[in-house]
Amino acid sequence: MVFEAWQYHHQIPQITEMAKKHPNLKIIFFFGLVPVLSSGQVSQKVWYDGNSRAMFYRDALSGDLKDIDTTSTRSEGEGYTAIDLGMHFTPNDEIEIFSEIRIKNDFGYMWGSGAYVDLRRLSVKGVLNDRISFNLGDMYLRQTAFTLNNFDQELSKYEPSVFQAYRDLIQYENFYLDNYWRVQGLQSNFSYTFYNAINSVEADFFASRVRGVEWLGEPELLMLGGTSLIKLENKISLAINHVNSFEVQSSSLDTATYYNPVTNIQLKYVKKINSLAYRISLDVGGSIRGWQMSDGTALFESSGNFIKGKIKAVGKKLKSSLSFSYVDPDFRSAGAQSRRVNYVSAPSSYAYYTNNTILRPVSLMDITTDPNVYNHRLSTSLMDYNTLYSAVSPYGEATPNRVGTSALFDYKNKEESILVSADLAFFKEIIGQGTEEKRGLFSSGLFVAAHIDKMTPLKNKAVFEASVSSESVNRGGSELESISFNSLLLSAGLSYELFKNLKIIGGLKSFAGKGNEVGAQRDEYDQVVGYELLDFDSKEEILLLGLQYNFTNDIYFSLQTNQIEIDDRTSDISQLSLSRIYFMFNMNL
Repeated sequence: MVFEAWQYHHQIPQITEMAKKHPNLKIIFFFGLVPVLSSGQVSQKVWYDGNSRAMFYRDALSGDLKDIDTTSTRSEGEGYTAIDLGMHFTPNDEIEIFSEIRIKNDFGYMWGSGAYVDLRRLSVKGVLNDRISFNLGDMYLRQTAFTLNNFDQELSKYEPSVFQAYRDLIQYENFYLDNYWRVQGLQSNFSYTFYNAINSVEADFFASRVRGVEWLGEPELLMLGGTSLIKLENKISLAINHVNSFEVQSSSLDTATYYNPVTNIQLKYVKKINSLAYRISLDVGGSIRGWQMSDGTALFESSGNFIKGKIKAVGKKLKSSLSFSYVDPDFRSAGAQSRRVNYVSAPSSYAYYTNNTILRPVSLMDITTDPNVYNHRLSTSLMDYNTLYSAVSPYGEATPNRVGTSALFDYKNKEESILVSADLAFFKEIIGQGTEEKRGLFSSGLFVAAHIDKMTPLKNKAVFEASVSSESVNRGGSELESISFNSLLLSAGLSYELFKNLKIIGGLKSFAGKGNEVGAQRDEYDQVVGYELLDFDSKEEILLLGLQYNFTNDIYFSLQTNQIEIDDRTSDISQLSLSRIYFMFNMNL
């Protein structure tokens, strides 16, 4: 919606008086009054968007831990209401100023004692001479899977839509927009169109401050990069992607600072044959990663290369792709290998449990439901991961020490009543870890969605979803060398519309992992310095039953109950049973 700022001139005295009584609201009034106070000088428009949410959950201990654990509370929970108000101020056709203010109030407080106000986002966008665009402040960046890419978290593939309330919360709170990283800095791009063999030339450049200066701590971390793209008239395009993450030597007392330039050359070709469009791509590139002394000498440096070829066929009903990839053991890319799930974080629900008050490990429950275990900053080192949940590709397509093939398949019938997706991948280690024997890694997945009402005389909407994802790791050799590990994730969801917009939902996630693996221990330079023998025999389950009402696609509430079971048979204490009541109201403005 678009509002004229002059409409609110008469409210300025009232707003000023409210600001005096409620100091926490001054920042809101400041941003709200900018267009009002300036409207007499410039003709402008102001429009608003954002998000409003109310959330509450309550967990209750059940099972054996309830009787054994005498230090944890029998139940716990939290809730809040929040609104993120985004204001777009356009003084002219070339400039847009965007700010987003968060107002949040935790349940259980009165008179604003549990409320706070934050500036969530701020940016300035514009166009120079109708040719060059720029963005200053908060922005979203993505290049390729090897240079800059925020790959999806483990155990999220083919997730049924009945888990939407949890998924929306995680993605929104952590600024996950598709596979973009949210950063702060400056971005600029431009394009030129030609009328000969070259159709167009495009260029994009950015500079981001990933980490600020810390007193007597880590130095300032910057990231510079860009993309140059040439499109030819014969459907061939050539792109050069480059990104360099580096620490500023003068910003710290450390004797050595980090640097990590990564380059990706990408060649693409598109050809349509009959009803199918074929897209062929080739990615090649490499990285350098090291630490440089103040005198310019290299303290430590390593380099690695990668190559990936892919062919994709796209039709009206069918999409399929086949790819081959090679990623060197020493390939490093902070922008592509940084993970979403942070396994050293503390979960929100029963973070410390048992009579020993130990930190509870991040589990399937937390990955599915808890936005606080997620990372939203680039990491200069390989982040920890749990082999139980992500053994094959813990760092996405850029996982080092991998060579192999993968295939994807998507199908929908003419009526779009049945959707089927499948994937298959097989990789081999390039070099063995601690042995000449090499791991063989295999993953597969299958997803089916059936719109039952489109296939039967049923009048009410009904959708059934089911998926299975598996991973396996095997290595031969002696008793100490041999590895045999398997994991399986089963997911299902069912929604049935009781009457218009109100549906009953049910869902299941069941995970099991068993076998042995060998974990690598790394030093500060990510070099393997030791190994850890790992044994797995774990089973986890999440059951969901509830109601969901959709006012629109962007406005809904979900009321549900969950039963959560965590059972690690390799440990006497890694067991947890929870009963949860969960409510979510979400509205995208």
